[in-house]
Amino acid sequence: MSLIQVALRATPATLAPLEEMLFAAGAVSIALVSDADEPVLEPAPGETPLWSEINLRASFELSTDLQPLRLALADFLPDTPVEVSFLGEEWRQALAGHAVNEVFAGRLWLRPRDPEWAEHRGGASGTELAAPPGAVSDPVQLLLQPGLAFGSGSHPTTRLCLTWLAEHVRAGQRLLDFGCGSGILGIAGALLGGTCVAVDHDPQALLATADNATYNKLTHKDITTLALSDWYAQQHKQTFDIVVANILAAPLQDLAEDFEAVAKPGAHIVLSGILAEQAESVSACYTRTRFQAPRREQGWVLLSGVVAPAA
Repeated sequence: MSLIQVALRATPATLAPLEEMLFAAGAVSIALVSDADEPVLEPAPGETPLWSEINLRASFELSTDLQPLRLALADFLPDTPVEVSFLGEEWRQALAGHAVNEVFAGRLWLRPRDPEWAEHRGGASGTELAAPPGAVSDPVQLLLQPGLAFGSGSHPTTRLCLTWLAEHVRAGQRLLDFGCGSGILGIAGALLGGTCVAVDHDPQALLATADNATYNKLTHKDITTLALSDWYAQQHKQTFDIVVANILAAPLQDLAEDFEAVAKPGAHIVLSGILAEQAESVSACYTRTRFQAPRREQGWVLLSGVVAPAA
């Protein structure tokens, strides 16, 4: 499928109204890129890091009438150039580079929602895919569309979490997936037999999680999505057997007390998105959690530990 791309520059002040305008015009996706190669600094909980200059790229179906959008953009940002270009099939090939067809801990098979994606990752074509080597006879299957929100399973931090979940989740356990992104971790936990509450401050992430959960035949009884503000309002009304968060070191430190407050005695706290040199400072913030030796992959680590009862 080919697409039309609309590209323009934005700032943190103009981003939200521009996104609303583009989605209202029929955008199927929006990508944000630094216009000056600025680094992304670690955000505080509930905040979204933004660059001072943002290159915004929105994709539309070929049949979309862009003339009303052009007029609206010219009225809102009269001095901002708007570039319109054609995206051929190569965009699918680039996105397919993030598709994963792999088994974790022999028990969880992460595979693309569309079998065509697997051809770019060494998988089979057609409607049926063979499980990669190492799978049990009937592995749990998690189908995910590459590029839908954050978390495709290709990044080391996500892979570390999926392996841990596949090794440890058992039927009947309650999970908190904090910073759920695409929902990949919470959905994995639910498919492995648990029930999950998935939390994120980004409404698009919550929509992506709900969409991926539905595609994997999960119901609201299996996985519930919550906005960050709603979670804070009712966080102490729920406790969990597993708290998993794949975000960044700074918010993981800030959230230590919150995570330990909602963890049952003997519960597991699983943290990733941490560089190897950050592991010690993160674990030090969790005063009731006894962590095991970090798991490592490509400079990233996963911390997992058991929570002791409150004094």
